[in-house]
Amino acid sequence: MNSRQRILLVDDNPENLEVLSARLRALGYGTTVVFDGLQAIESVRRSTPDVIVLDVMMPEMNGFQVCRAIREIGVTVPIVMLTSKADPADRFWAKQCGASVFLSKPVDPVVVVRQIALLLGDA
Repeated sequence: MNSRQRILLVDDNPENLEVLSARLRALGYGTTVVFDGLQAIESVRRSTPDVIVLDVMMPEMNGFQVCRAIREIGVTVPIVMLTSKADPADRFWAKQCGASVFLSKPVDPVVVVRQIALLLGDA
C-alpha cells in the first residue's frame, strides 16, 4: 500500500471516523477526516483523494447529495457509501448518484479497508 494514497472519510460520528482512520493509517494510507457534506465537498475541491468513504445519514446534506455534488464537479474517484438504513432502494440511489460501492452498517472496519484496497488495486 502506498502512503501517498489518500482516503477521505466523511461521517458525522467521530467514533466511526477514528476507528476507520486509525486502521487505514496503520496500513500506510493517508487519511483526511471531515464531519459533514459541506466539509467533504470543500476538501475534495482543495485536493482530490484516491477514495472517498461517505456516510449516508448526515445532517445538512445527506451522503447521496454529497456524492452527486462531488460527481458534478468532475471528481471520478471511487466512493464507498455506508448507511445504517435498511431500505433496499438506497442501493439504487447510491448507484444513481455515482457511488462505486454500497455497504450497510454495522460493517466491520476490516471489510471497509478491504473494499478500499480492492478499489485501489492493493488487494
